[in-house]
Amino acid sequence: MEESVLLVNMTILLLLGGICSMVFRKLKMPAVIGYLVTGIILANYWSGKSEDTELIVNFLSDLGLIFLMFCIGMELNLKKLRKMGSFAIMVVMIQVPLMLFGGYLLGMLFLGLDSLQAIIFGAIISGSSTAVVTIVLKDQDRLTHAEVETVILITVVEDVAQVIILSAISPMMTGEAMSAESIVWMLLTIIVFMVAAIGLGLLFIPKLLDWIGEKMSDEIILIVALGLCFCMAWLSTLVGLSMAIGAFMMGVIVSQAKPAKIIEHDIRPMKDIFMMMFFISIGLEIRPESLVDNIAIILIIYVIYFVLKCSSVLLAYFVGNKPMRMSFYSSISLVAMGEFAFIISKEAYDANIISPDFYAAVVGSALMTMILLPIIDSKSEKICDTVQNKSPQFMVNGFLKLEKMRSNFYAKLSLASKTTRANFRTRVTYTYFEVMLLAIVEICVYIMTPFLAEFLYDNTSEAITTYYSTMIIMIANFVVLIPIIYRLVFNFKFIERVMLDSERKAAEAGSGNIQSRTAKIMKYLVEMNAWILIIAIDFLIILIMPNEVSLLDHFVVAGAGTLFVAIAYTLRYLKRR
Repeated sequence: MEESVLLVNMTILLLLGGICSMVFRKLKMPAVIGYLVTGIILANYWSGKSEDTELIVNFLSDLGLIFLMFCIGMELNLKKLRKMGSFAIMVVMIQVPLMLFGGYLLGMLFLGLDSLQAIIFGAIISGSSTAVVTIVLKDQDRLTHAEVETVILITVVEDVAQVIILSAISPMMTGEAMSAESIVWMLLTIIVFMVAAIGLGLLFIPKLLDWIGEKMSDEIILIVALGLCFCMAWLSTLVGLSMAIGAFMMGVIVSQAKPAKIIEHDIRPMKDIFMMMFFISIGLEIRPESLVDNIAIILIIYVIYFVLKCSSVLLAYFVGNKPMRMSFYSSISLVAMGEFAFIISKEAYDANIISPDFYAAVVGSALMTMILLPIIDSKSEKICDTVQNKSPQFMVNGFLKLEKMRSNFYAKLSLASKTTRANFRTRVTYTYFEVMLLAIVEICVYIMTPFLAEFLYDNTSEAITTYYSTMIIMIANFVVLIPIIYRLVFNFKFIERVMLDSERKAAEAGSGNIQSRTAKIMKYLVEMNAWILIIAIDFLIILIMPNEVSLLDHFVVAGAGTLFVAIAYTLRYLKRR
């Protein structure tokens, strides 16, 4: 490549990117929109664009992605997260799975996506933009400083969740047909790599950087930190992960070193320049006519994202005992797709999993969320009043009643001992992960059932048709769910006992009635035979899972599974005797 070609391209990229970002900043919009528009202009309206331009942009965009993810990782202060991040983590633990499931379901229903595309779509819409949300919240006066910090911390924890999601779906985006054994081996390799990299990294790298910070100059600290960042990004690609994940992990590790603030300060100018190139590279893939042609899909994606984000965050804030109006303001403030929407969609597009039109629609809807967020956020108070005034009275009364029940719940819980409250939180956490495990198991069974049924049919006698093979898989599924549901019911009964105890103490204090309907229901659930409840829940899960088995055969499956568990339980009991 000639020097003049490099100089001309860099001149155009930097000056045009700077001008576009200034224009959008004047319009009180994020600079990232200006970078995307720069790419669109260069791809469609600059006659001087050549293969050299794309090579330069693609190379620099890879650097931008690494720097961006490294800085996002450094923003995740583990000490601050332990101190004030419990609520933010709780919000993300509730709303991200709901976004994933909602995106998966609605993506297939309204966008015609297949299973893998729907999973990727759920991952794309599961987060919010830290940069855009921060800019918007600076200009508002509805939330307090502490509430604003909480919202921003939620976006940071969402980034972590999306890194985990990207790690999980990276093997799916290889585009190669893999055997079950290869998939399991790859997943184990990835898990071992991530655990070892973070564990060993946190053990040695902060100490190394602390020593360099005491003995050497700031520029040497920066050079070593960047070298470690690129090393981790390279190692990530060797085990089948995205280089972005490795850069993020090293950012988290480096953030624990004492010179972290110096590194973050010195790397920011480089991150800003190369990050611009990353977003320009996305804009280079977009054609204005494709945005116009796919305007209907863009609007559908925007509506899906808006509804899922607001409703899931509202639910999480409700569970966290936050006021309804403040919860609404916070949920509106998060309706801007994050940087990971571009990262995940770019990875999927490069792997030929999503089409150019759908990729353009995702970028278009992400731009729409960023452009509309300042407008909608400024009107959030008016929107809240309008919704409250225009809603039917029975709905308003219902929400007020739910809010009162929620407040009473937390008031009664506060009467329990400190140890009981700690155990309560632990059991609720266990219950959450058990529900997530149930969902993961059922998703895996749903995806693998056709292949397993065909495998059983091909490797057994011809008398076992694919229909009966499906029933055998359902019986195995029924049996596998038993221990998970057993633990779930056990924890649920503990939670109910705590609530009954709180009801009793509230009645003794004169603030409640032990004979209330809620107390009676909880008492009934506590006293209900555990095994009846376990079998009933298991049967209900099997029943609602999509399959071609008749209703009568569902009872056969439940009966066979129950018989198997009863025999195993009896043999175990006799062995102990």
